[in-house]
Amino acid sequence: MKRFIATILALAALCEVSAQQVYRTEFSVFDLREAALKNDHSRTEHHIRFAPKTIEAVGKVEVVGQTVDLPTAWSDYNVYIHIQNTIKAYDLVVNEQLVASVEDSYTPADFLLSPYLRQGKNEILLLLRRSECIELHSGSKSNLVEQFRGSYIFAQHRKHIYDYDARIVQSANGKSLALELDILVRNDFNFEEIVQVGYDIYSPDNKLIDYAVREFPVTGRSIDTLRIRTSLGEESRYLWSFSNPKLYRLTLYTKRDSKPREYISFRLGAGTTTFANEKILRNGKPITIKSARYNARTTYDEALAEIKALKAQGINTLLPDNPQPEWFYDICDGLGIYVIERANINPNEQSQNRKIGGTPSNNPDLVGEYLARVKAMYYRTRNHSCIIAYALGGDAAGNGYNMYKAYQWLKGVEKNRAIICTSAEGEWNTDL
Repeated sequence: MKRFIATILALAALCEVSAQQVYRTEFSVFDLREAALKNDHSRTEHHIRFAPKTIEAVGKVEVVGQTVDLPTAWSDYNVYIHIQNTIKAYDLVVNEQLVASVEDSYTPADFLLSPYLRQGKNEILLLLRRSECIELHSGSKSNLVEQFRGSYIFAQHRKHIYDYDARIVQSANGKSLALELDILVRNDFNFEEIVQVGYDIYSPDNKLIDYAVREFPVTGRSIDTLRIRTSLGEESRYLWSFSNPKLYRLTLYTKRDSKPREYISFRLGAGTTTFANEKILRNGKPITIKSARYNARTTYDEALAEIKALKAQGINTLLPDNPQPEWFYDICDGLGIYVIERANINPNEQSQNRKIGGTPSNNPDLVGEYLARVKAMYYRTRNHSCIIAYALGGDAAGNGYNMYKAYQWLKGVEKNRAIICTSAEGEWNTDL
C-alpha cells in the first residue's frame, strides 16, 4: 500500500487538473417524480452514500476509502461521484487508478468514474493531504462540518440530461414572462440515438403552466442542446426579489420505452439581475445592499433559522467566504436573500506584492488552479436566482495575471451579473 500511495502521489504531482472533473449545475437525479419534489433519495436506485472510512496513514497522507459493489444493471449507466467537505486536499483513486488531484477542499466537485469501474466490487479511495496550493488558503475560514457530509455516488443512463441553463425573463414591455430553457443531453452510446426529454413548469401558486415532451436525435459520444422558449403569460407579479421571493417549479425528465425516467426538479425565480452605474439591479431596480458575512457551517435546519433571523434584521445580502453546500442556495432562493458568490481564492499573504510570483494572483504557474476554482464556483450554482454577483476571491486576494484570466473567462460565460475583484484597485478586471 505504501509503495502504491507513493506512486499515486508522484503521478498527482504531474497532474494539474483532471479531465474527469465535471463542471456543471449541481443537481440530484431521482427515479420518481414525488421523490424529486421532496428531495428524498430513499427510493432512488442509482444513489449510494459515500462515507469513506480511514484505512491507514502513510506519512502525512491519510488514506480513506469505501468499497462499492456495482450491480450489473449499472453497465448502461454513467457513474459519477459527488465529493464535498473533505477538509483537506485530496487525490481520488479508483481501483488503483488516479482519477483526479484536487487542491480546493472547500468547493464541492463531481467526477466521472465510469472509465475506472468494473462490475462487482470497486475500491474508491481518497488520499487526504496538505494542499500543494496552500498559499491560496491563507485567508480561508475553518471548515467546521462533519467530514464528507453530503458526498455520494450516483448514476445516469448513458442517454441522460447532462446539464441545464434556465431563465424566466420579462418581455420588452415588462408585462409578461417567458421561459428560456436550454437542456444539454448526453449520448454515450457509439451511434446516434433518439432522446426523449420532457419538462413541466408550475407557477408559484402551484398551477401547471406548460409541459411538453421533445424528441430529437443526438450523435453518438456527444452532447447536444435542446432549446425551449415558451410564454408564461402576464405574470409580472411573480418577479422574484427580496420582498417577493416567489419561485416557479421546473421538473425535467427523460423517457425510455415510453416511460418517464431520471427526474430533476428545481425552483427558479422570475426576472434578471444586471448591473449599471456601479449598482446591482434586480428586475431593473437598484438594490440597496445590506450585507452580512455568512458561511453555512451547520445543518440545513440550523442554517434556515439563522438566515431567517438575518432577514428579520434587515439583512438582504449574504457574503460567503467560499462556495457553500447546494442547499444553502435553495434556502436563499426560498427566502429572497441575495448572495454574492465567491470563489475559494483567499491568498492574503503578499497581496500587495505585484511582482511576478509575488502575490499568488500574479503567479502564472497557478493560472490553471485559479480558473478551475472559478469554473467550479460558477457552473454548479449559476441557475440559482439568489446569486446577484460573483467575486473572484477574498477581499485581500491581490491582483495580477491570474485574476485577469479569471475575469476574462467568467465574462465570457456570464452576460448579466456583475463580476467583482475587490483587489483590482482601479484596474479593468472588475465591474463594480
